[in-house]
Amino acid sequence: MLGIRELYASLTITALVSTATVFWLYFSRFSTRGVLWWVISMSCYLLCLILMTLRGIIPPFFSEFIANIAATAGYVCFWFAIRLFFNRPLTRNIWGCGLFLTLLITVASGIALYDSELVTGKVLIIGINYSTINIFTAYELLRNAHRSNAAKVLAAINIINAVIINLRGFHIVQTASFNTYFTTGWTTSAYVLWTNLSLLITTLGLMMLIVEDLHSKLARQAMEDPLTGLFNRRALTSITPEEFSELKNNKMPLGLLMLDIDHFKAVNDTYGHTTGDALLKQFADEVSSCLRSTDTLYRIGGEEFLIIAPNASITNLQALGERIRNHIEQTPLVITEGTIYHTVSIGCAISYKKDMCLNAILERADTALYSAKALGRNKVIIPEVAV
Repeated sequence: MLGIRELYASLTITALVSTATVFWLYFSRFSTRGVLWWVISMSCYLLCLILMTLRGIIPPFFSEFIANIAATAGYVCFWFAIRLFFNRPLTRNIWGCGLFLTLLITVASGIALYDSELVTGKVLIIGINYSTINIFTAYELLRNAHRSNAAKVLAAINIINAVIINLRGFHIVQTASFNTYFTTGWTTSAYVLWTNLSLLITTLGLMMLIVEDLHSKLARQAMEDPLTGLFNRRALTSITPEEFSELKNNKMPLGLLMLDIDHFKAVNDTYGHTTGDALLKQFADEVSSCLRSTDTLYRIGGEEFLIIAPNASITNLQALGERIRNHIEQTPLVITEGTIYHTVSIGCAISYKKDMCLNAILERADTALYSAKALGRNKVIIPEVAV
């Protein structure tokens, strides 16, 4: 059987590999939200294991007191990293909780260092403290488990860790074997083996999280117009028949508005493409400000845009179109060379019960848009009613 120092040395090597991995992730092009906190977390944990491995060689102040603080800081930083990765801010309460848990371990370890009769309290506090942070981390992961398999794996690891740490702490207190952490036995060997395994799985889980995040970013980029940030034509064509059925499954029809900026080519030719891009971005922002929360705006071509408006009657659709048309007409683009007034032509269409996909409504909206431009532009046309 391996001695205690060899067991902790093996765990230190595993932690070193994990720390090197997160350092590589941080300095590579895969760097993403929260990775810096993962680096700090793994570094703290590595420091803790190095100090514990050297127990008996270095003073207890380092091998126990500093090691416990480093381990707590590692757990807290990992919790912070998970929050940041899933775009949840480190609020004042979160900072306060993390600092309190670290301070609690600092005080408990410091007192126990100079009063051996209080070791029982220290062991219980450490167990409850570490398991609490594990539960906090698991909670953050489970909140996002619906869109990440890696989050499910990491949450399971943290929950199991919380249980094992508490069981181990209570076992030590019950048997009054306070040196169990540093003596060879089947419980210590099993604990170190599990910690090795959980550390490796955690590292792989972090890499899986980053890969999933990259895939998600690429998918969003494929569906977004880089200039305006709106959904693009690919996002529009990716709407499945099932999603279309959900969109039109309301008491009122599904409405479409197809928009085309009038004389946009003249703006590009006169002022240049940079000004044209500025006009497109302003146009997207101004149209978005006119929409309901349920409406979705797409950029489907150079100066062509589309609005999907669920649960919209013909009257609602025409009112929305006129509101957009009036707003655009009254909101010019101001540039150094002057003020560019512009208008928009809008073709509208609503869904029929017989429509099985979006294309049928798109064709009617496109026909209405063509009519709006043919009739002199700066108009809203709905073929279903006389306008």
